[in-house]
Amino acid sequence: MNYLLNEGYESNIKVSKALGSKIYIGKKPYEDLSYGAGTLLLGHNSKVYKNIINNLKSKKISNYAAPNIYAERLSKVLYNYFDGYFKKFLFCSTGSEAVLKSIRIAKAISKKDLIVTVSGSWHGSLDQFLFFPSKSMRPECMSSGISKFYNNNLKIIPYNDINKSNKILKKFKSKIAAIIIEPIQGCLPTENAKKYLLYLQKFCDKNKIILIFDETITGVRTYEGSVHKKFKLSPSISIFGKCIGGGAPISVVGVNKKFSKKLLDLKKRVYFGGTFSANSTSAFICYETINFIKNNKKIIKNVNLKTNYVKKEINAFLKKNNLNAKVYSFESMLRIVFSNEEIINRTQRDFLEKKQDLNIIKFKKFLFKNNIYYPSNGVLFLSKDTSLINCKHLISKICLGLTKYFK
Repeated sequence: MNYLLNEGYESNIKVSKALGSKIYIGKKPYEDLSYGAGTLLLGHNSKVYKNIINNLKSKKISNYAAPNIYAERLSKVLYNYFDGYFKKFLFCSTGSEAVLKSIRIAKAISKKDLIVTVSGSWHGSLDQFLFFPSKSMRPECMSSGISKFYNNNLKIIPYNDINKSNKILKKFKSKIAAIIIEPIQGCLPTENAKKYLLYLQKFCDKNKIILIFDETITGVRTYEGSVHKKFKLSPSISIFGKCIGGGAPISVVGVNKKFSKKLLDLKKRVYFGGTFSANSTSAFICYETINFIKNNKKIIKNVNLKTNYVKKEINAFLKKNNLNAKVYSFESMLRIVFSNEEIINRTQRDFLEKKQDLNIIKFKKFLFKNNIYYPSNGVLFLSKDTSLINCKHLISKICLGLTKYFK
């Protein structure tokens, strides 16, 4: 089972610029299916982004490494955006840093070290989470340089499998500080996880375990604002990033009212400092981006409609031609799974796709030759700038490539 990114055809790619739906490699334009790994909901170098940068310059904003009005304003707009659910917001530079700080909060409040993660979730290249599950769901290390402490204090449960997850969680429930999960995963984006997420919430509530939703991808990109709002769930802590910053390097940890109070009640405070944490530049760009998206929700609706159109057209073609692949999606996040069997999590996906590894590489190379950039991690995004003509072109070339390699 290979949990490392296959960068075969990408190893010599160097992007020089980008505009709208295109990235440029040298002077050649490529239709982008990554958009900054899901960061650029509004497209590359959008008018919105350019206006924000111009405003940034006119206001003479700099990095003060000190409390600033822009981080304060951002906290207020986020409080309203999530309907007052989160009482405290922490600002970080990356999603990985946000995960690290959320785990620190969980351990400080619970006074426990054991963390449970869910197979298929990606929480950045942190030592705590560079593990994949063995067949028996034991954590297997992905990288050199990882302390045994993290191996000994991590358990993995299978995504979307309530029975197997329950057996593991019941065994360790008194030792668990937190369960962290990507509620909707890039490895298999589907709305069928709602029942599983509700199970985790009830288990955590019953056993006083902190539940962390890593919504680095789905935060703001989801029409309702987040998966927890869409499904009416109640995580203790949520993490947001990527498109929330509109292209700026920023991520956010939101702590709900109950656990914000518990943080304040700790005898020894939890340290969250950092030179670029809540820096005014990123905070200003994020604030302006959130306000724009909040006031123009139809953008998300339109991107979702285009995504659903691409998914339906390709899946109809696959079914008609009996090809061994299927497209999954959650709102504007897509993934082609190279198997037509019904799949519930990444473990099943990896097992079924394993025999197709060479064809998957050939398929990506085929699209690249046809001026389509297909990201190595396989998580696909559309943006506001992906036009209907772009969609039809993508459908045509993707279907042709799938016909060539997945009969």
